[in-house]
Amino acid sequence: MMDYVARLQHAHRMEVAGEAVYATAARLTLRPDRHAKWLALAELEKQIQEEIALQVTHHGSAVQSRAFELRVGQAAGALIAALPWRLSLRMLTSIAERAVPFWEDLERDFPESDPQFLARLTAHEQAQVEFAQRELGGDGGRSLDPVVALIRRGFPR
Repeated sequence: MMDYVARLQHAHRMEVAGEAVYATAARLTLRPDRHAKWLALAELEKQIQEEIALQVTHHGSAVQSRAFELRVGQAAGALIAALPWRLSLRMLTSIAERAVPFWEDLERDFPESDPQFLARLTAHEQAQVEFAQRELGGDGGRSLDPVVALIRRGFPR
């Protein structure tokens, strides 16, 4: 099993890729409503990425290079922007649902660490699933509610 800092390093790389996916999709989409949604998702990923980086440095380690994850995320974002909206959302749902257990495992495996921080990591992935499910369910007007709530709440520092 990876130690806590190694898992945080991995988590940070996931968030770099995630932010790049959403930011690239926002840049390439032609619809203003979708542009705003991709940007909100990118902002959430950026916040999570920054907080993970703070935790890594707090534990005496440096955040590892992220160029590869950035490029992979940009390529995936270009693909997602080119796909039909509903297909993009189904892909997002599938990826985020598969990522939720990673965050839940981190919470379970390291209960002595900051539980509020770890719960927020899980919640951010669940918010992405909920966003996509709301969009697919026809509730596009409220789809960003869980994402925006987490962004506004921010991290206690």
